Amino acid sequence: MRLIRGELRASGELAWTGAGQGGLNFDREIDVAQWIERVGHAGQQRVDRVVAALRNSTPLAGGPDPDLVGETLPQVSAALDTLCERLARTPDMSIELGEKLIELDTIAQSLRRLATGKAF
Repeated sequence: MRLIRGELRASGELAWTGAGQGGLNFDREIDVAQWIERVGHAGQQRVDRVVAALRNSTPLAGGPDPDLVGETLPQVSAALDTLCERLARTPDMSIELGEKLIELDTIAQSLRRLATGKAF
């Protein structure tokens, strides 16, 4: 198991599982305070709000960013395609981010199928 949060990195192994939870044994001692500290970066704060809303099954406060998504499934699909294309042109992309971009593109393809009703 590898955990990454910003510049923080930790590796370990799954030690136990049960009742929908699990525990990790890390390869080295970690500073838990660093991992749970709120990051002041606006992008991270937005991600934190989105994740909290998803976990709680509540609408995102303030609603979606109108500049990022449309009102219809085809518009949302097109916005996601555009984002994938922009990310693909990012210079010096790491292998890890490239792999995540492939995952994102797979999701975009599924959304496109739903939006158009066509199989690709």
